Amino acid sequence: MFDFSTRVIPYLTPSERADVISLMSGAGLSFDEGADAVAVVEDMNGKPAASASLFGYVIRMVAVDPVHQESGLAAMAISALMETARMRGVTRLFLYTKPGTAPRFASLGFKNIAETGAAALLETGEPGISAYRRYLAENRRSGDGKIGCIAANCDPFTLGHRYLMDRASEACDHFYVIVAEEDKSRFSYPDRYEMVRLGTEDIGNMTLLRSGPYAVSDATFPTYFLKDRSERAAAAEQTRLDLALFLRLFVPALGINVRFVGTEPLSPVTNMYNEAMKEVLVPEGVEVAEIERAASASGDPISASAARAVLDSGDVSKLPSYLPAAVLNYMRERGII
Repeated sequence: MFDFSTRVIPYLTPSERADVISLMSGAGLSFDEGADAVAVVEDMNGKPAASASLFGYVIRMVAVDPVHQESGLAAMAISALMETARMRGVTRLFLYTKPGTAPRFASLGFKNIAETGAAALLETGEPGISAYRRYLAENRRSGDGKIGCIAANCDPFTLGHRYLMDRASEACDHFYVIVAEEDKSRFSYPDRYEMVRLGTEDIGNMTLLRSGPYAVSDATFPTYFLKDRSERAAAAEQTRLDLALFLRLFVPALGINVRFVGTEPLSPVTNMYNEAMKEVLVPEGVEVAEIERAASASGDPISASAARAVLDSGDVSKLPSYLPAAVLNYMRERGII
């Protein structure tokens, strides 16, 4: 590729941003703000011919000028971002791309770990999905009977989460709670995990698991963590990719045959995810048990967002209506309240 050169740009100027947006528009993609670095492949005249963007440990927004579609320029951009990530100490990378282009990146070490009709998630580096699959196998408690699963962010762990887990405990021989590990919430992952652990110590048929980057993460479901949830089409596709990976990874590794969710009257994205579960999981033999959300004494649905609003108000006297006693004690010990 002697006629092309690659630049890795930490911050896009307005003109560079316009060039990248133009490339992406030509490829039928939308531009997202917040990339840590953008690789741009330019021809000998300095005209951008391809680009790719790095978001933490995920490469997204891979676009190539249609004139150069078969020239291997996407691989040039991705290779540059891989080197940038290595220099930053990132040892595992994910690549979000279209299914038809996924095989092109095998030479760079990327393996397809999940895909839908419109998107594919590839991975390279260590610790990879094989190591996480071993972790699940080590924590598998039973393969017989009704085996349930709850995946949640728990920011923070509420009486609503506990209510859902009590219903799962009653209905299942065993069930697993997967706490989203992405650290993009109000409470850190260690705090969220510990709150769930303390709030469920008395549930004997439950196993608590870390999610790694394989459930509701920047790799599988980046829209979940955006404050602006207006990109409904992107969120809809990402729900299906997250669920495709759930079917390929968690279901066989843990023997899951039912997934529990609470009804979602407040968040359109979460409600979309619940509906997608029914469409994607049920045909594959995984039941979706949708449980009516628990309500506070005032009749309002108990949610993590409602609990955060109470924390923001400073009126801690209302928190016992939203949070288990073990979580309240933890927050007091940590100086959170």
